[in-house]
Amino acid sequence: MPVACRLSSAQLREREASLIAEFKAGVTEVEELAEGLRFHLPGVEKWFTVVAKLMAAERECCPFLEFELRAEAGRGPITLVIAGPVGTKEFLRGLFLG
Repeated sequence: MPVACRLSSAQLREREASLIAEFKAGVTEVEELAEGLRFHLPGVEKWFTVVAKLMAAERECCPFLEFELRAEAGRGPITLVIAGPVGTKEFLRGLFLG
């Protein structure tokens, strides 16, 4: 499956200005993995909602992405791993860290 977003440039700019910007506002740490990125967020309900919206939206436009969500006990932090085939980490860096 190719590493490419199905959104038009205008749609991508809109997503970056809204949902992706909201997600990035909650990220407390980012780790690079061989196949993608690991994001850390506070373990409160607001960020679960934002992460769920992000995952649903990105699954539609970027079907090559894989998601792994972890919530630590006691309302601990949320960890979201977004990964995929070769080239995914570079794609994610541009989208979330650029």
